[in-house]
Amino acid sequence: MKRSALVVAAVALPLALAGCAPAASDPAPVLPAPVTAAPSRTPDQQVLAPDVVSPATLAGTEVTVAIGGALVLDVPDGTEAEWTGSTSDLSIAEFSAGGPSEGAVFRPGFQVRAVGTTGATVTGPDGTHVAFTISVVAP
Repeated sequence: MKRSALVVAAVALPLALAGCAPAASDPAPVLPAPVTAAPSRTPDQQVLAPDVVSPATLAGTEVTVAIGGALVLDVPDGTEAEWTGSTSDLSIAEFSAGGPSEGAVFRPGFQVRAVGTTGATVTGPDGTHVAFTISVVAP
């Protein structure tokens, strides 16, 4: 009985040790890259939810948008790419066209750039022209 235990140990020991240490020709294991947290934003880099408005409600009004936010036009589905717009001062706010991109459909709107006031216009697919004012304020 002692002899059979010795044989089993003699066979099992090299097998067990072989599984514990990689051979010199084995490639090093690939480990995932360490995950690092994204840097936190400072108050002047704050991103706000967009203000969503219907173009029909904008005519002759002054819309206030906080810096870090955006003004998004609530337009009928399927017409997103057909709307155009402009601002008097691109350094304060700029029109952003809508439409499909990379599997998603984006609404048209205005990206705010700096504190100030600018005239803005949007034109719908039917040619309706709406003029209004965008006032960008500090959050």
